[in-house]
Amino acid sequence: MENIGKYKIIDVLGKGAMGIVYKGLDPDIEREVAIKTVHFDKALQGREESESLKRFIREAQAAGKLDHPNVTTVYDVVREKDVTYIIMQYIEGKSLQQLLASPRKYSYDDINHLFIKICSGLGYAHKKGIVHRDIKPANILIDEELNPYIVDFGVARVETSTLTQTGTAMGTPSYMSPEQVQGKKIDNRSDIFSLGVVLYEMLTGKRPFEAENVTTIIYKIINEEPQDLAKIRKDVPPGYEHIIHRSLAKEPKDRYHSCQELAADLLQLTQKDQETLAMSLTGEDTEVLVRRTKRKRTAIVLGGAAVLVIFILGGGYAAHRFSWLTIPFLSENTEQVLIGETSLPAETKIIPDQPEQDRVSDVKTLLENKKYTEAVVLAEEILVDDPENEEIQGYLEEGRLQLKTIQTGQLLQQGIASYERKQYSQSIREMREALKLDSENEEAKRYINMASRGIWRIAINGVIERQRKSEEEKDLLTLLSDMGSSEISDERKADAMLLFNYYDDIQSVVSNIKIAFSDSTHADISFSNLLTATYKKSGKKEVVFEGVKTWKMIKQGRDWKISKYK
Repeated sequence: MENIGKYKIIDVLGKGAMGIVYKGLDPDIEREVAIKTVHFDKALQGREESESLKRFIREAQAAGKLDHPNVTTVYDVVREKDVTYIIMQYIEGKSLQQLLASPRKYSYDDINHLFIKICSGLGYAHKKGIVHRDIKPANILIDEELNPYIVDFGVARVETSTLTQTGTAMGTPSYMSPEQVQGKKIDNRSDIFSLGVVLYEMLTGKRPFEAENVTTIIYKIINEEPQDLAKIRKDVPPGYEHIIHRSLAKEPKDRYHSCQELAADLLQLTQKDQETLAMSLTGEDTEVLVRRTKRKRTAIVLGGAAVLVIFILGGGYAAHRFSWLTIPFLSENTEQVLIGETSLPAETKIIPDQPEQDRVSDVKTLLENKKYTEAVVLAEEILVDDPENEEIQGYLEEGRLQLKTIQTGQLLQQGIASYERKQYSQSIREMREALKLDSENEEAKRYINMASRGIWRIAINGVIERQRKSEEEKDLLTLLSDMGSSEISDERKADAMLLFNYYDDIQSVVSNIKIAFSDSTHADISFSNLLTATYKKSGKKEVVFEGVKTWKMIKQGRDWKISKYK
């Protein structure tokens, strides 16, 4: 095909059982688009086909209410003969699934940046009564600026309402909620569970529910808890475990009730100032405050419903096995299954925009009530439209300062607790995170110093124990491995050879160890030592040494070495 209506065909992006997705060009405004073809007659006939088409258009119009920067946009719906064409936004980028499979690594700030924006788009759709039903890495596109776009929005809802029989549900098992795999009624909390699975996979590189077959995956989703993050990656910052645990709760009532709640917890973990999405976070009845786009839409807008779209994923796509509209072009090993019963959520009413002055007052009230996270994101939203508002700039600065103070305090408490448990490395990590927020925090610096010395003491005690044991076992090689120079090594070797040549059954007892650091690389060591052994010539047990030994030690790289032996 060279043209579909007025749109010029440039390339084929992917193929599915019910249609093809093309890359196209709108000649009127020279805009690249993605064009999805849908053949209803492939699966339905006669009256059933006509009714399904009407329902599809109705669902498309409902999904068309979406207008959000992190949801792909549908510009037009065209019907010609037996084929329906959906004209959609074309995005240069890769799917999160592709990026997870690539060598590229993302910082925790990058992950928070992505997921806060994803929560904004998903939460906005939920407020409009649209449940995605198939959140997974393949349905999240990432552009070069690390901006995410949710694709296939509303498609699963459209599918189950038009092309599947009663008592069936569409989805990808590894990312489905317990209620979804059991065919129960689902709502926005099912999408939150799926988003939790995606977050877990991005943090660890593994899915929380993995198995060789679909049946076992479903069993695990319903009955088993995922492995703790720390058991897979020990460097995962504190706080993510709570977010994952709540997102993946088996019962919907125990999960986050909205994407805004999830975004608020992620925002608390953000380690540095970064652009956040504008949404109000004032409870279950919150309304996402989305930046309004100024440009007009053409024809029937399917909005962020974004029915898949736009996969410029360089090389081959696999279509859903059972769907016509999803065509999210899954990788070949992605599972797909039809099971259970599903139902659609009711539409929610659209709440008008708030007057600007009311929103300014809301920011002030939030600050007074110590709801700093909510105040910050609302202030940032206002500044998008009114960047010179000095009053809001002041509120934003105050909110960020308060958040930074709270986050710093939390990290300090965690770091102190880790230090007291003698988890020195963990304490250092937490205190360094605190210093990212407050570079002059003296308490964080003090605990880093104390925890570092705790680590050094453990290492030095290890050297003393290794020397003691090497004497008893006459292990000259290990004995000399802790010497810091050739001169001290020769001295230690001479002493050891006298001991080893004239005595057997050596026993060395060490006590009263004292370690004093002069700086970060030098330490003075003293300890009591009782050395007994059997003299070879007489066969009698003798005290070879009894008294205090003093060493000087120097840190060479990561190791502590003996620089003076006495």
